[in-house]
Amino acid sequence: MKILLGPAHELHDGVHGSLLAVPPPGTTYLQGPYTVRFRPDHDASPSFSPLHDPAVEEWVRFDDVPSDVDVVHSSRLPVQTPLPWVVDADCLLLPLQAGLFFTLGAASRGAPLVPDPRAVVRREAAMAARYADGRCARILFRTHYARGVFLDHLAGRGHQPETIEKLSAKCDVVYPAVPASPVSTPVERSVSVLYMGRSSQDKGAQVAAEVFGRLRARHGARVRLVFVGHCPDGVTDRLAAAGAERMPLLSRPAYLEQLRRADVFLSPTSFESFGMGLVEAAAAGLAIVCSSGPGMEHIGELFASGENSLFVSNTGPVAQRVAGFTSAVSALIDNESLRRSLSTNNYALTRHGRLSLQQRDERLRAVYAHAARLGVQAVGSHATAVEGIPRDGRRITDWSEDVCRWAGQHCTALIGGGRVVVRAGADAHRLGAGE
Repeated sequence: MKILLGPAHELHDGVHGSLLAVPPPGTTYLQGPYTVRFRPDHDASPSFSPLHDPAVEEWVRFDDVPSDVDVVHSSRLPVQTPLPWVVDADCLLLPLQAGLFFTLGAASRGAPLVPDPRAVVRREAAMAARYADGRCARILFRTHYARGVFLDHLAGRGHQPETIEKLSAKCDVVYPAVPASPVSTPVERSVSVLYMGRSSQDKGAQVAAEVFGRLRARHGARVRLVFVGHCPDGVTDRLAAAGAERMPLLSRPAYLEQLRRADVFLSPTSFESFGMGLVEAAAAGLAIVCSSGPGMEHIGELFASGENSLFVSNTGPVAQRVAGFTSAVSALIDNESLRRSLSTNNYALTRHGRLSLQQRDERLRAVYAHAARLGVQAVGSHATAVEGIPRDGRRITDWSEDVCRWAGQHCTALIGGGRVVVRAGADAHRLGAGE
């Protein structure tokens, strides 16, 4: 079965990178050119720009699709196509309420990250109808928690019951996965603790550096400390004093080699939409110490406390969190039996359990088979055949892949990378600007 995967600028390096590198048996992924289409909101300026003005709808159209493609697999965006399609997302609230480019543009200007509430209502209704469309076979979330947040949001916002029913019926969960590493023979050496963070603030770089200093004072040469990722001001000296090895963001092969050499993965993150870094660490057979609580509400779905990971609540003050992470990592350094137990359990979890390629592939193949049975719809028999015709006198704005990439890189550079926290009413979701 051939699956068209995209749009490229929306693809998550870890989640979709694993699909491209290790597809389900019998599945071939293709990528190709595309156009993202925007319909301006009622209140958008005459010189509409997706970076500055709200769009009531946006969707992706793939250009020059090979005739032998069976299904389109889209990241976040609804699709204009006669082919059946599925969509996946960490959280679907961002495209439902504002969209990637409006949010990035607002963040780069220091403006509100969501449009006027009335524009949000209009957009939610239009976008929900697109996801509810019959050509959309499945909406795939990466956790049951994210699925529940999406459906609860729709119910609380007064969407049409028939729309909610359609969306609920097609919402499913597929846990992303990566190949488990071969089991290595234990050797007598220092215990290696690794921290990795693409962005320093929300990944807890300051906390990790403080924990590293305390671990060195407590355990001396018994511990090897490795810090991978962006190192903010004030952290470099603390890492040097702790005798930590400091590395920039690495190529994937180089990073996986560091994982294979490590024993404990330290993740004092304040937020993970899913946590591919945690899954990669588990697949490498590391014991995990990570955050729980607000921002990490889903983590219990992935890892069991005391069996796969030791958790530290992120609700307390920094000093309390530092003490908690230091205590948890120290317990793994001092207790080889506990450390190896978590390691063995994580390897099993990613080899045969719910975070395994086997379970991911079974679910994805069933999703694709269901979608393929919908078949190709004849041009002209569906509303998507006339998407280029403006509605309500508002022109459709088209952005090519190159424009999408430039806009994302430009805004990300202006806000300094990292993540943007988007809040609309009681809801909060994060945009991974580097993904």
